[in-house]
Amino acid sequence: MIGIAVSAPLEREDAIVREAARHGHRVAIRAATAADLIERLAARPADAEPRIDLVLVVADEHHASRALVEACDERALRLLALADSAAERARAATLGLEAVAWADGFAAVEAAATPSADEAPAAARERGRVIAVWGPAGAPGRTTAAIALAAELALLGRRVALVDADTTSASVAPALGLLDESPGFAAAARLARAGSLTVDELDRVAQQVPTMGGVVRVLTGIGRASRWPELGGDRVAEVLERCRDWVDCTVVDVAASLERDEEISSDLFAPRRHAATIAALEGADEIVAVSGGDAVGIARLVRALPELRELVPQGRVRVVVNKVRASAIGVAPELAVQETLRRLAAVTPEACWPYDARAADAALLEGRPLVDVAGRSRLRRRVQELAAALLPGDAPPSRAALRAAERPRRSWRAALR
Repeated sequence: MIGIAVSAPLEREDAIVREAARHGHRVAIRAATAADLIERLAARPADAEPRIDLVLVVADEHHASRALVEACDERALRLLALADSAAERARAATLGLEAVAWADGFAAVEAAATPSADEAPAAARERGRVIAVWGPAGAPGRTTAAIALAAELALLGRRVALVDADTTSASVAPALGLLDESPGFAAAARLARAGSLTVDELDRVAQQVPTMGGVVRVLTGIGRASRWPELGGDRVAEVLERCRDWVDCTVVDVAASLERDEEISSDLFAPRRHAATIAALEGADEIVAVSGGDAVGIARLVRALPELRELVPQGRVRVVVNKVRASAIGVAPELAVQETLRRLAAVTPEACWPYDARAADAALLEGRPLVDVAGRSRLRRRVQELAAALLPGDAPPSRAALRAAERPRRSWRAALR
């Protein structure tokens, strides 16, 4: 016997109850809406009988929602959508739900809910990770770091997307020589608002950038800062959540400001200027905080870190100091930077990247990532080590293993001289 929780229009709900009883199963919860079903699941004791084995909903806006998907995931409940119309099938696909047609009868529901005896249950595919690249104001190198990390993750065998969520000065497209007349991230946000964002749609609106390690899928940012209302916080969160089903790693370039507009606006329902940055940081698995490697850049980081810690747990933040050089810091600049941050901000930087204007300028000139144009530079090596450390699971590979994974081509050697 299967214990079922149902959310469907009344006539369909009655039919489900009748068919379930006829096939020897029992409907334990009947809910009018997805929100009602979430409340009933939360209130139900864990040892209540019958045990809920399946949540069955009609795939429309009233009975299937992202919040319900998350509630079922938290309770490890199987969620199945009934989708007979094109709109219902599209919504099921948007929410990532397996769907069956009620017209095929209750036997189709049983087949989808109960794996066959001769089949080993398939392991659920691990969802992708979101890595946000943030830094205080002053051009510390956020965009350069985001592009370089995305290319290195692709070189390490991951399927990678690069998202430009900077609502003040989106720079990924010009840095890679891409057209941004029709921003891919804004298009994805509009699709998310309409409830029609799917993996196929993400492939359609993204631009593909070939790199040494493989293709990086790029969602370009808004070309004018005045278009920031298109990137609302809820839309950004929905797009990044869908990216987890699209690729293994999503690298997000965000703006510097962490200001919450609620403090300066009396309209509680107006769009928020920096909502995209806050939503991306709150939804990220890892945050790479990039600071400039001089007195001004480090001071800005020290002042901004408390605001960042209010948003996200400190354990998810990796501090990287970029453009470290003796001419701006003094003798032994890396040691000086580490000691300063430990003393003033109680944080140890994950990495100190050297100031390598030649490599960075070559990447900008060619519109390519560092790995493609300056593969032997010290800056690129440090980025590669951080990319390996960002991958979950096994210990980061050694430098020798990282070099063995590369396949340099003769055409890049001229850029390394």
